[in-house]
Amino acid sequence: MAMKNPSRPSRVIGLLLAGGEGRRLGGRDKGMVPWQGRPMAAWVFAALSTVASPVLISANRSLDDYHALAPAPDQVFEDDTAVHGQGPLAGLLTGLRRARAHGAAAVLVCPCDTPEMTPTILVKLVSAWQAAPETAVIAECEGRVHPLHGVYPVALVPLLEKQLQQGNRKVMAFAEAAGVQRVAFTDVSQAFKNRNRPKDIEDNSTEGR
Repeated sequence: MAMKNPSRPSRVIGLLLAGGEGRRLGGRDKGMVPWQGRPMAAWVFAALSTVASPVLISANRSLDDYHALAPAPDQVFEDDTAVHGQGPLAGLLTGLRRARAHGAAAVLVCPCDTPEMTPTILVKLVSAWQAAPETAVIAECEGRVHPLHGVYPVALVPLLEKQLQQGNRKVMAFAEAAGVQRVAFTDVSQAFKNRNRPKDIEDNSTEGR
């Protein structure tokens, strides 16, 4: 019998957020924008896949391209109709609902425009959540909070539903309402850098990694 990989917790599902409109990139699908020879989403998907299984992808376009990363029919999904187009929290809510249907306790979430994210960071976030599995955890690096890099329990679905029904799409407002624990990181700020503007990616589309 194969032994379980201790770094791949069975009750945490990965969630790659790639449903944005890419306004700062002229409407391009950020996840499919090349970064050092591969789509940005491919880098993030690979990092998530080393820590959680399966990895779900929240995407509202380029669905065939995302299915090339995650071939199982139910791994790629659009926002639920009632919250479609309501920003990253819509993708998080739909992902939490999907994870709950999979029998998972939480999602390990990461946005598609941070291609330098590492498995080491993600493992630390999961470990912090495992120590207090009723509490969401998010990353904080050198004084900056990153609420879309973290672990959110599926039990938070009602809270997030209520916030979106009230018209509040602010990610940090949800994190604070959820009573998140912040996990501190140092000397890895580059991993959290959002590559969502042309100048952030123009010199890195073809370089080797």
